[in-house]
Amino acid sequence: MVFHCLDEQNIGKELNKMKKVVIIMLLLLLWGSESLFAQQKSIDLNWQTNFEKAKKQATKNNKKILIYFTGSDWSSACKNLNKDFFYTEKFKKIAVESFILVRVDAPRRPNLISELQSSYNRQLSKTYNQKVYPTVVMVDSTGTKLGMIESYNYLHDTSKHYELLQKVLKKKSKK
Repeated sequence: MVFHCLDEQNIGKELNKMKKVVIIMLLLLLWGSESLFAQQKSIDLNWQTNFEKAKKQATKNNKKILIYFTGSDWSSACKNLNKDFFYTEKFKKIAVESFILVRVDAPRRPNLISELQSSYNRQLSKTYNQKVYPTVVMVDSTGTKLGMIESYNYLHDTSKHYELLQKVLKKKSKK
């Protein structure tokens, strides 16, 4: 019989290896989660929640309005669209120059938004015939619908969303 004999020196070496592996894994985990968190937090999109104020801003600044209907705390499609589309430098650059952004949230957890805001959001949802989450509706400064895209695919393809933005911007430049 062959016995694997571990003396104190070998045990110490093995423990040191394990400690290094654990430390490296923890550092990678912290770095990855911190960079994702920092990316989303570093992109400030200045979302509005009052559509009437947004219309006034759009008129004053000669911009279109993007209305984002979201289920922020429960819809995985909305969370993915946030990550893949809204909280990117590419979108931010377009949005800052061309759009007033309005977020219309329908959370399931109580107290994320006030009852007054929830009622306001339900009315806006009816106005634009919004039925699924997420939905993006593009309107002009009077509230006239210019385009709409519903849902978000599991392939994380944002090309249709960017096409909608470009379509609305082309309408703007033709005037």
